[in-house]
Amino acid sequence: MDIKVLLGITAALLAAGSAYLYIRDIFRGNTKPHIFTWLIWSIVTVIGFLGQWFTGAGAGSWATGVSAVYTVFVFFLAFKYGTPDITTFDKICLGLALVSIIPWLLTDNIVLSVLLAAFTDVVGFVPTIRKTWRAPKSESFGSQLFDAVKHTLSILSLQSYSLTTWVYPAAVLGAKLVVIAEIVLLRWVRKPVDK
Repeated sequence: MDIKVLLGITAALLAAGSAYLYIRDIFRGNTKPHIFTWLIWSIVTVIGFLGQWFTGAGAGSWATGVSAVYTVFVFFLAFKYGTPDITTFDKICLGLALVSIIPWLLTDNIVLSVLLAAFTDVVGFVPTIRKTWRAPKSESFGSQLFDAVKHTLSILSLQSYSLTTWVYPAAVLGAKLVVIAEIVLLRWVRKPVDK
C-alpha cells in the first residue's frame, strides 16, 4: 500500500476519532461548542475539502472530507448544547468570516477560494479561542489533540503539493495548536477556578 494512502486513511480515522471525542464530550456536558465558530467551519471546511479534492490532493483530502461532515453535525448540535457566551466581538468575527466568502462566490478562482477558506477558518477560531481563554474546560482537549495529529498526517499524505492543497490544513493546524496551548496553559499550569 502506498504510504500516502496509508497516511490519508490514518488521518481520516483520526478525524472520525476526533469527531467521536468532541460529540461525546458535548453530550456529557463537558464541551460547549460556539455556534458562530461551527457555522463558519461548516462552510469553510466544505470549501477546503472541495478545493483540495479538485486540485489533486487525493488521500490528503480524506480527513478534510470527514471533518466537513462532522462540522456540519456539530453546528446543529450547537443550537441545543452550545455556549450562550456570545459577545459583540464574536459577532464581528462572524461578519468578517462571512464577508470573506463573498469574493469566492464572485470568482471562479480555486486558489482564491482555498486561501479565503483558510483565512475564514482561522477567523472562525477566534470566538472559540476567546471562549477557551475564559473557560478552558469548555473545549475537548482530546479532540483538539486528535485534530492536530490528523492535520499533520493530512499534510504529509497529500499526493500533490500546491498552495491549494496544503494551505487549508496548515492554517487549521496552527489554530488548533493555539487552542491546545491555551488548554494546557490554563487547565494545568494556571489551574483556573472555573468548573
